[in-house]
Amino acid sequence: MAEESQELALSRKRRKSQQVDTQGPIIRRMSRLEPRHSVQYGGANSRRMSYASRSSISGMSWSGLGGMKPVTRMANTYRMAPRPEEKFNASTAQRIMSCTLQSYLEGERYDKNLSISLSKTLADVIKERMKDQGFSQRYKFVCLVTMGEKKDQGMAVCSRCVWNTDTDNYASSSFTKGDLFAVATLYALYFE
Repeated sequence: MAEESQELALSRKRRKSQQVDTQGPIIRRMSRLEPRHSVQYGGANSRRMSYASRSSISGMSWSGLGGMKPVTRMANTYRMAPRPEEKFNASTAQRIMSCTLQSYLEGERYDKNLSISLSKTLADVIKERMKDQGFSQRYKFVCLVTMGEKKDQGMAVCSRCVWNTDTDNYASSSFTKGDLFAVATLYALYFE
């Protein structure tokens, strides 16, 4: 009999703790069955996709980022310009770009589908070859490769940029043979 009264008292206590008192403060936290309204990202069902776990953001693990490399941070050098031997040299860059265009496009004919992938490949190859030239590691390179078919047409390309004329520069090279033309432009921007 005493055991039954204890179980009855315990079950009443459980039921009472599960009930929500609308008049007074909520004693027990209830889980939400309905979707929450997101103030930051909009609608009731919109949720931000997460590609990294909390530990990967802090630098512990990079497995959840799908092949992305961690950003390497450079130590402060307190120099506002590269050393003279590390400064970007436009004539060296132009020579390398000219040789790259020549070696990749020498026997090619214009093909629309091939030109799309070839221009991407050329831009990547030129950027990688510039990184191997001994310029300062603080240079950021932007490479544009334009390819087209020669059919007695004209083409004008213009670019504008705000940069430091003491450290930043560009180089350009072109290739023409048969019905194919290609123009490669490389911008070297010093990151302070």
